[in-house]
Amino acid sequence: MADWGATVRPGGGAPFLVEADEFGDNFLNYHPAAAIVTNVEMDHPDFFADRAAVLASFERFVRGMGEDPHVGGRLLLAPAQDSGASALVERLHDWPGRILRYGPGGEITAADVRLEQGWTRFKLFDLEFETPLAGEHNVLNATAALVLARTLGAPLKALVDGLRGFRGAGRRMELIADTAGVIVFDDYGHHPTEVRAALAAARQHVGERRLWAVFEPHMYSRTRLFLDEFSRSFTDADEVVIADIFASRDTEEAMRATSAAELADVIERASGIPAIATGDHYATAAYVADHLREGDAVLVMGAGKSYRIAQELAQSLADGVLTRPRSFDPAGAS
Repeated sequence: MADWGATVRPGGGAPFLVEADEFGDNFLNYHPAAAIVTNVEMDHPDFFADRAAVLASFERFVRGMGEDPHVGGRLLLAPAQDSGASALVERLHDWPGRILRYGPGGEITAADVRLEQGWTRFKLFDLEFETPLAGEHNVLNATAALVLARTLGAPLKALVDGLRGFRGAGRRMELIADTAGVIVFDDYGHHPTEVRAALAAARQHVGERRLWAVFEPHMYSRTRLFLDEFSRSFTDADEVVIADIFASRDTEEAMRATSAAELADVIERASGIPAIATGDHYATAAYVADHLREGDAVLVMGAGKSYRIAQELAQSLADGVLTRPRSFDPAGAS
């Protein structure tokens, strides 16, 4: 966490909070009395055979939850508009806990959401909340966190102050550079839904600036599985740059099944947005640096080593390698 300078911090109260992951069924080791499920989607194709397997794993997680009187026994918070979460809720028709749907269409949702002077503001519990984080997904996440914190007895003033002061987690729309008229963000997003949400938040934040999406795909198997979804995930970008795919746990067969060039091609054909495969981190950073101009914004995304691209760009900006004026046209340069 950016504010802590660490990924863990001891608290002063009884509740114990943990972020859990479904990969490898790791979250089945936990038995919380309350849980927030932000979405249920097919992912980790090297572990889950299909969407049904993902749903079955989430169902086992919920049915294995413990009890605590502070939350009325068992409490599950799930977004109202996520189709996977809705499918999970249907499977839990006989589960004895309480299920609360949040977000638009749910039992509790933020109202009067707006962006003002760099702050995202909304109303909840008849109070005005604000956060420096952009994006609809951050409003949804804040809603769930605030509801659970309030359920556990957190004072309303502490919630208002806490959200206002929360600067986000590392590698989640993290500002890496704001130099020479160019801003560079780094984000961990590597699933099509995450890419789409991160770019929507970036577009909301940077407005009419030319927005570069620089993406390092994570795993050949995931890239191949989600080619179609990825082709529609970059619509908020003006330029798309695809770095080499980061191989993690991939088989040789999976590595032959697709490529960064194929991903760039499907994105450009589906969206009409210029997309190019540029090679490794250094080549990718060099390509972007060579084509940036004053006023541009860059969002670097990926779960492997993509942060190195953001660092290289930041260094290029600091070294004065950039930038061209807004009117610069690389196509017409000699």
